[in-house]
Amino acid sequence: MSGMPRLLSAFLLSAVAGAALAGEVIVEKDPPEHASAHFFERVQAGDLANAIAKRGQVVDVPAGAYHLRVPCDSMVPGSLTDIKVTIDEKSLTRLRLTECGVELNAQSVRR
Repeated sequence: MSGMPRLLSAFLLSAVAGAALAGEVIVEKDPPEHASAHFFERVQAGDLANAIAKRGQVVDVPAGAYHLRVPCDSMVPGSLTDIKVTIDEKSLTRLRLTECGVELNAQSVRR
């Protein structure tokens, strides 16, 4: 029985530590002006794919650096541009994907 409280304490401690390292992301719903069809479907977002799929909603993600590949048809049709985005812990980050890039607005939030 003494092992169960210790296991529960370790679980709760890891859950609290994991929550402290999270950030929130909102991806703007609207595609960029003059973007080609299926713009969002062509974005290669890796670990941020869930945030892209849930555009307009707040999505919790681990804090850290993320790599995106964003369509850049205005330069070369069918091309993608590599973008690095950093999500800070305890922040709300708004991403507006643009043709060939991203606009980022981060705010600290209290939890």
